[in-house]
Amino acid sequence: MGGAAVAVAPQASAGGDGNKVHNCFGRWYNTDWDQRCGSLGANYTGTYVSTANCSFEPDNTMEQWRRMGSTAVYNGHDCDWSAAGVQTYFYE
Repeated sequence: MGGAAVAVAPQASAGGDGNKVHNCFGRWYNTDWDQRCGSLGANYTGTYVSTANCSFEPDNTMEQWRRMGSTAVYNGHDCDWSAAGVQTYFYE
């Protein structure tokens, strides 16, 4: 019986939540990721910077200025292959 060659793409990560900073964090799903805050919103007004750890390419970073209480969800620039985590920092 003859077989056909099948190309297999790299396995994408399942996803999860990154570290929490003043109730805000990064969440990743396969190649997509975003910055969000818990249900009570950001604990402090300032700039929240999230960096997605992208496989086989440079990492993607976004800065979002938030008011205290912000629950907005901001979509990060997708990774081409897979996102393997998101690290978030806070700057006043």
